[in-house]
Amino acid sequence: MSEPIRNIMETDVYTVNEKDTIADVLRVLVDKKTSGLPIIDDNQSIVGFISDGDIMKYIAKQDPRIIDMTSFITVWYDIESFDQKLEDLLKINVMELATTKAITVNEDEAIDDVARILGKKKIKKVPVEADGKLVGVISRSNIIRYIVQKHLS
Repeated sequence: MSEPIRNIMETDVYTVNEKDTIADVLRVLVDKKTSGLPIIDDNQSIVGFISDGDIMKYIAKQDPRIIDMTSFITVWYDIESFDQKLEDLLKINVMELATTKAITVNEDEAIDDVARILGKKKIKKVPVEADGKLVGVISRSNIIRYIVQKHLS
């Protein structure tokens, strides 16, 4: 069994609060040069995760959608301008775009188990918790650095 992730996880975690807006999220993403953030409540419990991908999905031009309401069919077009989408985006509460069933791992989980989760779910990082509270973040790059330090030094 490999060692627990608590030994290699990042403990200086950038977060946003569940009451924050997407404008707040964007500031942290840019200021901290990161691609995703755990969302916490006032008790430091993980309530979601927001990534730059979630934001891209919102602002991306949507393909026309056909909606069949049994008695009639309608086509919905994305006619909102990019600038209007951005204006609307900045005001949205983070929880409206976030993944609310965030994948989390416990600080005692083995590195190889976490690597399997990251690979299988195709995610870059995952919040780490202990006793229901956020204590860190583990990323693919943390595991890669561990491999290099442990086996290539």
